[in-house]
Amino acid sequence: MNLQLELDSVDWMLIAVALIGLYSILIMPLRDSEKWKSRGVSVGSVLGIPLALFFRTTRGLGLLDTLARPKSFWRLVASAGIPLVVLSMTYFLFLVLVMTYYMIQEPPAPSSYNAPRNILLIPGLNEYIPFVWGWIALFVTMLVHEFAHGILSRVEGVRVKSMGIVAVLIAPIAAFVEPDDEDLFGSKDKPAKVDKRARVRILSAGVISNFIVAIVAMSLFFGPVIGAISPLDRLIVVDVEKGTLAEEAGYETGMMLMQANGEDAKSLKQLYEDTQGSSTQNSLNMLYDGKEETLPIAAQPAQGIMVASIFNGSPADAAGLPAKSIITSIDGQKTTDLEGFRNRMNTTHPGQVIAVATGQGQTYQINLTTKDAAIKDNGGFIGIGISGNAVYLGGATLQEAPARQFLQTLKDIPSMGLSGFHLMLSLPFSGIPGLSQKGFAGFSGWLTSVYEPVGWAEPLGDKLFWIANLLLWIGWINLYAGLFNCLPAVPLDGGHIFRDLVQSGFERIAKQEDAERFTRTTVAILTWLVITSLLITLIAPFTNGLSI
Repeated sequence: MNLQLELDSVDWMLIAVALIGLYSILIMPLRDSEKWKSRGVSVGSVLGIPLALFFRTTRGLGLLDTLARPKSFWRLVASAGIPLVVLSMTYFLFLVLVMTYYMIQEPPAPSSYNAPRNILLIPGLNEYIPFVWGWIALFVTMLVHEFAHGILSRVEGVRVKSMGIVAVLIAPIAAFVEPDDEDLFGSKDKPAKVDKRARVRILSAGVISNFIVAIVAMSLFFGPVIGAISPLDRLIVVDVEKGTLAEEAGYETGMMLMQANGEDAKSLKQLYEDTQGSSTQNSLNMLYDGKEETLPIAAQPAQGIMVASIFNGSPADAAGLPAKSIITSIDGQKTTDLEGFRNRMNTTHPGQVIAVATGQGQTYQINLTTKDAAIKDNGGFIGIGISGNAVYLGGATLQEAPARQFLQTLKDIPSMGLSGFHLMLSLPFSGIPGLSQKGFAGFSGWLTSVYEPVGWAEPLGDKLFWIANLLLWIGWINLYAGLFNCLPAVPLDGGHIFRDLVQSGFERIAKQEDAERFTRTTVAILTWLVITSLLITLIAPFTNGLSI
């Protein structure tokens, strides 16, 4: 048996285990301390290992009674939201099971997308969630979720014992409102103070509140906020070849071009004209990570189209044409843009040998074939994927930033139905396919350089991007937290809701004792299924490199 694992992932796991172990040892004395319990501090354990600190207080409970006074209103809102909770429970469980199935069928390679740190929605730990906006959004999510539970508890007459937060290390990871368990669920000696219908309303309240906040935040984000953002014409560095003048000068992928030789460069044609006439050295003003710097480069520009990929077994592959090449001419005829390239290729025919020159200074003899033998006179087939027009300057390739396409895709999400909903769910991790890499953290970094506020938001300036990011993350984290809590697994809200709904159904067809037994079995199976699926999601990437 040959076991092959990613060493960096293993090292990360070992470090995490060591830190958790040290942390558990440090807080262990608090676990049995009556002195700290009397101050509202207690320790929570998982499998006997102390991991979380609970900070409880009775202050603010009077506020819950005040907020709960319009009882009919809160009952109406909770009752109306229960069908949405059940629908979300079914949908998200199906999504989790489908994802688990595919991970079992073909475990993905370990990557930042499936790293353990990025499975938890903890800003600062999860590299896809911005620290400031993430924590604000997480605080709002926990606050509305727990306050909703507390308000509905008081509406239904259930006593709330305390409120507080849960912390791991120094990070608060959850808030809680602690209803009296006997009032809510009953015990062997005392029946519950509420019936199943009231209990389902209480348990659904947190998820419903998260969904309401998500709907409001996302409606504002995709409505007036996105509508007040307009794209600017900017150029961006999309590739820097190793060992070239550009790399030596400090150019990096993702840099935004502001000026070329003292002139604003907003188009590839303008950049080419501004740098082509320089006989000695070009000076480009670049923006990167919020900082501007001027970088020199002693090179002449080349204008053409960028090769995104090479088809396996194609004429271009046989000739050795590499991806990321900039095709500048064919048989000595310039191809400065995509239209010129297509027009030139339409005049070729299968069997013809063409000389393709690149901005990198190489020429390739390519023997064209036919793409479809059934179609005559369809031109020669070269076998490349094209990413668009580009300018090559001493090893750096610049293209127009896809600001318009990016913004239009965002605007289209609400009208895309279920596919748009899935895109929104994956937006922080996958970004806009084909346009953004490493996810979408909001309007930050280079994105703020290719957009400007217009209309009602023009006086706000860059503060509009703060509003956009705040709404995006409040909406997204509330939505995701609500969906996750819908999962039918105890101790999640969805698990308790599922138990009451299932038992109500069984009681219609069986005796109460049998209905309770059937319910316990069903809930146990679903809980095991959900937990197993989540564990597979966590472990599957580490099995990708295993071979027997």
